[in-house]
Amino acid sequence: MSRSKGCIPCKYRRKKCDEQKPLCAACIRNVLICAWGPSSDPKGRVTTASPSANYITTVPASVEPVSFSRTRPSSGSNAMASIKHLYSGVPDPHSLIQGPGSLHPQLRQSQAAFLYSFFLEKAAQAVSIRDERSNPFIHVLAPMALQSDMILHTILAFSGVVLLQGSTSDIAHAVWEQYALALRSLKFNLTKYTQGEGHLAIHVLLTCLLLCALEVWNTDTQDRGLLHFTAAQQVVSTAEAFCSGSPSFSLAAELYSYTISLLPSCLDESAGFSFSGVDFTFNALMRPHTPFFGVLCGCAFSLLRLIPDVYVVSTAIHDAHQSGKTAPTEHYLSRQRLLGLVQIWMPEALDEEGKYCGLIYRLALLALLEIDAGVESTTIDPTSSYRRQLVANMTHLLRSLPVDSNYSTILCWPLAVLGSYAEESQHRDIILKYLFHMARKYRQGNMYQTIQLLRMIWDSPHLRRKGPRCLQAAMEAQGYRIMFT
Repeated sequence: MSRSKGCIPCKYRRKKCDEQKPLCAACIRNVLICAWGPSSDPKGRVTTASPSANYITTVPASVEPVSFSRTRPSSGSNAMASIKHLYSGVPDPHSLIQGPGSLHPQLRQSQAAFLYSFFLEKAAQAVSIRDERSNPFIHVLAPMALQSDMILHTILAFSGVVLLQGSTSDIAHAVWEQYALALRSLKFNLTKYTQGEGHLAIHVLLTCLLLCALEVWNTDTQDRGLLHFTAAQQVVSTAEAFCSGSPSFSLAAELYSYTISLLPSCLDESAGFSFSGVDFTFNALMRPHTPFFGVLCGCAFSLLRLIPDVYVVSTAIHDAHQSGKTAPTEHYLSRQRLLGLVQIWMPEALDEEGKYCGLIYRLALLALLEIDAGVESTTIDPTSSYRRQLVANMTHLLRSLPVDSNYSTILCWPLAVLGSYAEESQHRDIILKYLFHMARKYRQGNMYQTIQLLRMIWDSPHLRRKGPRCLQAAMEAQGYRIMFT
């Protein structure tokens, strides 16, 4: 049987493949991740999953980025066309005609080649709500990696960490070797950057952001992810100055915006972290000449940028109430303004699953802004609290948004927020089950950590009384911080 049509692991191991999809017999026998190249499966893609459970989603006919005219100026340019023009001289990252070794010397090693292909086929999709044909991790980051050893080592390490979660593998040594090489390259390029080579800022920024995601995936308990993100903060303005409007900066800006918008759930300014630049990258993404992929913020762009302000207002009012004081009037005015913005928000995604995901984010913000019980009591059953109704609405939306959906990769934060307010056992069971299936699908360490965190909160009336500080208090009690990415 020809090996040219077999799965990727069989090609690299030079073994015959029976071409049975989604799992060939050889991969099952050798406990390998069975991945297929695009030529083998033109109509679909396989997302990250355990060998016993694969999830297949059909790629839509359109490859255009979703329009976000409600929240940002229309770009007027095709993001995918911009990518093809920028990287027209770079080999196709999917090219397997002569093997990955023909793309970059580092990929001549079989294990590095396997990690690269695993990134293209599964790891890149696990961190994106976009399908493969419009996923900038594949069409922007992978071509950049072929031109930058630092980014290449980083995506290989990230790919390996995704692969290793929940399983043991002989490839572990190669994964951590790539991680060490990525850190060494980062140190070298940071030295060159500080010596005036500002054009390296975009490479350093993307590397730091991807290393942050790697640590979160790897069940980070020592704030390594936060350290990488703090480093990214130092170079983001320089990257914008050198690469504003480029696809690479658009991807980096969206990763940065998504991550920093969720950070208030695990730390505040008292921890020495500054949120003063939250609007910087959000504003950059709203410029007409900047392509916007919606890789993570695509279903709720305008809601995500409100999250830091919502936390500031809700925690200030809650803390004042807990101390028996009255919060300053400006906090109540800010709360009413934010509440109005969230209440009138309309779904930004064009597809049904994207709309459901955005609505779940909306429910999480409403729960945080509901400082006192009964604010909207006239609109609901008086025997039920407003937050209980919000949680119930979320569980109904989850039934329409399968874990198999691309959008489930960004649901950890809203499930944690709404889950911390869940009172009914049936609601808690639904949330836990959904999170467990998410963790099995994506093999993401912080999803398992979130399950443990919610169980701790549900077992502690003291933690539940912390209101919007509930998640932070639970993290302090367990001794480590969880980042939601």
